[in-house]
Amino acid sequence: MKATLADPSLVRQAGRFVWLELDYDKPVNQPFIGRRGVVYTPSIYILDAADERATASHMGGLTLAELKAFLDHGERVFRGKATTPADAALARADDALGHGKVEDAAVAYREAVGLAPKGWSERPRALGSLTWALWMTRQSQAAAETAAAEAPGMARNSAFVSMVLAGFASSNQGGSAPWADSTRHVLEPLAEEAVTVMSGQRDHRYQLYQQLLHFTQLRGDTAAHKRWGHQWLDEIEAMHPKDDDERSALDIARVDAASDIAEPERVIPALIESEKAMPTSYNTSLRLAQMEVDANRNDEALAAIERGLAHVTGPVGRSWLLSTKGNALYGKGDKAGARAAFEEALTAAKEIGNESNRANNLRNIGRAIATIDKETAQTP
Repeated sequence: MKATLADPSLVRQAGRFVWLELDYDKPVNQPFIGRRGVVYTPSIYILDAADERATASHMGGLTLAELKAFLDHGERVFRGKATTPADAALARADDALGHGKVEDAAVAYREAVGLAPKGWSERPRALGSLTWALWMTRQSQAAAETAAAEAPGMARNSAFVSMVLAGFASSNQGGSAPWADSTRHVLEPLAEEAVTVMSGQRDHRYQLYQQLLHFTQLRGDTAAHKRWGHQWLDEIEAMHPKDDDERSALDIARVDAASDIAEPERVIPALIESEKAMPTSYNTSLRLAQMEVDANRNDEALAAIERGLAHVTGPVGRSWLLSTKGNALYGKGDKAGARAAFEEALTAAKEIGNESNRANNLRNIGRAIATIDKETAQTP
């Protein structure tokens, strides 16, 4: 998404919009993150500077064309040109989403689609936002059924990829429920098609690879699981990053793919090169350490963690690094050291501004500590 925002054609927008990018983890940004109830990154908003009303909101990335249309829509709402009932409902939905009220947003997006006149230009975006809002609030059946009904007839573009992602992920959340099986029957072949739509957002296509891997696990198809993982890694390795932002994005996907198919050794050399290229980024050290722990290279992981801690910017990164340190020490058989590292991670996690992120970190770290305590109590 950063590459899209850096496109030279957006320079002409400087007279219409003031651009603001906020790091999700820096403490100085936590009041805004908390006030907005941000649940997904990237999240993109157009805000009225007078009252911080969100005139347009979006979860996930956008192509350049979609971003320009998004900006136009946000300005129309800002200038009071949302004239139809569907436009008004869409404006309410975007504002609710912009304040982190995702369930309220889903209701209003559904209302907007229901009120839409024939040929309404905002219908694709409203449908996509509805499906994502349902997915984010774990209204899985509704999200999957919406995507299964709408996606087959869509043009094979970025909006199609985004819709299939939200729907297919939701059907996977349904496990073996009858509605999940029936929607997957429609959405699985569309997901296989969507990962080949190169005009789609790369992040969304990569998340679809993850969902295909998840589904092959659900049905116990080991061969297909490996095949999708290798296809994903082959695509990542064929990319030549233009800058550090793109390198970092590719490394996130690289780690996800290697983790899913349990092949950490394949990606460690590339992650070492990324750490050399971005020595002040704690994320590069974190990703390398995670893969080294998975590969049972715990001493190397501990060294990478210390390099990352020297550059960490906030409590999310610190808690992840310290949790990975706990995993590395546990892998070495040092349960006391591991427990101490997890306790440090717990302290850091309590400082995370976003409630959902904080709760997830605290829960995961608490489980790790409980496992060590249980094992220690059972030791004669």
